[in-house]
Amino acid sequence: MNSFDSSNEALPIDLLVQILARLPVKSLFRFRSVCKQWCRLPLEKHFIDLYFRVAPKDPILLLEYPESGAFLSVDRFLGVSVLSLRFLNDKVNIRASCNGLLCCSSVRNRGLYYVCNPVTREFRVLPRTRERPLTRCQPEYEATLVGLAFDPVSWKLNVVLAGFYRLFGHRPRDEFVCQVFDSETNSWTRSVSLMHDEFTHMNRSQVVFSCGLLHWLTQSWSYVLAFDVKTAIWEKISLPDEVLTARSTSRLYLLELEGSVSVVQITGIWMSIWVLNSHITEQWSLVDRVHLRCINVFAASIFPISQSRNIVFMATQKNILMYNLKDKVWKEVYSVNGALTYPLWFSAYGFRGTLFPCHLQVN
Repeated sequence: MNSFDSSNEALPIDLLVQILARLPVKSLFRFRSVCKQWCRLPLEKHFIDLYFRVAPKDPILLLEYPESGAFLSVDRFLGVSVLSLRFLNDKVNIRASCNGLLCCSSVRNRGLYYVCNPVTREFRVLPRTRERPLTRCQPEYEATLVGLAFDPVSWKLNVVLAGFYRLFGHRPRDEFVCQVFDSETNSWTRSVSLMHDEFTHMNRSQVVFSCGLLHWLTQSWSYVLAFDVKTAIWEKISLPDEVLTARSTSRLYLLELEGSVSVVQITGIWMSIWVLNSHITEQWSLVDRVHLRCINVFAASIFPISQSRNIVFMATQKNILMYNLKDKVWKEVYSVNGALTYPLWFSAYGFRGTLFPCHLQVN
């Protein structure tokens, strides 16, 4: 707090900081030009931690266009805007998101990964998992799962790459190779375990970090697969009995709900939102149940992308819809005219703007 000179301030310093911490990220950065003190504020650790605790927790939906490499940000209040990742000086694909940070993979340079904050435009290039570059003839393993784990308390960063070992021209084996990047040591550790699960393109893209675990939903929708970034141990978390009973006639999606693991179940014209209350007891609770009659034409193809306690963002083939859980109101917030190579839900990701840096800074 001592970075402010209170002699010329009309408001007490603490009150002013509390007001700034509740602004949207874009507005906060726009106000950095007011004075030197405001310019330094978003870089100070005490304010970054405060901002994460009290800033609006409305989710943002990111859209990636594989054909052009462009990105769009769909916000509840600010609408649709362009999200630029040009500061990476590379063409990238978004692989995972966690607490305002993105994990991106290079399109041109296979095996190269970045962790970046698109708001502060800071990024970190991760060391390669091996000296020799990955090639088609020597893949070593395929990164089926990519997870980003960022702890907002310790500011520790982990990236997980996991996939089945295979030889060129052979089917993948049951050996599941997992490599974990540690931001404190700036190095990777490798472990191998037996795994028989399969993952679709969509459920492997929906990864949730909660309680020190990275979570994925398997193709069979039988359970949630969780990875402990500290112990490098895989475990299985059972789904609610009601979900398991109706899984043959339902579609399941794994999302984050303000720091917790959530499963969204769509059965016919009903959407049920479940949240995991305890990893130890594997207890789930039903948060809300939404009737889809107002969007019946989209019910068969709608894809939940991100959510909060107030709203849910969903994508269809060419539309982005938002549902207000309190007001029970649907709204179309974005649509595409013309043909698309991929549906919007194929490359849509949940996001939340924060000020966290990509490099370890705990002082």
